[in-house]
Amino acid sequence: MPYCITLRSRTDARITGWYDGTDSRWSTDHKRQKLFDNKHAARPVCHQLRRLCPRNAKVINIEAEQSDVLAPRRIAQSWRRRTISGKS
Repeated sequence: MPYCITLRSRTDARITGWYDGTDSRWSTDHKRQKLFDNKHAARPVCHQLRRLCPRNAKVINIEAEQSDVLAPRRIAQSWRRRTISGKS
């Protein structure tokens, strides 16, 4: 299962960007997202991004690639519930 690194909105938990592996790091186009073979491969990059952007560290996450990007509302809601309850 491929994984990607996402940047979510702090207000409504929607995905606002994907790590794309370039020097600019983020893209709003899901087609440019860098895919990792497993979570273990994405972990060092995710930690580096969290260190570079400490203000957004809680909303930078490793997630399974979503085939339908226009329907992540249910996923965003479950992610928001986990974040509010303290389960990451």
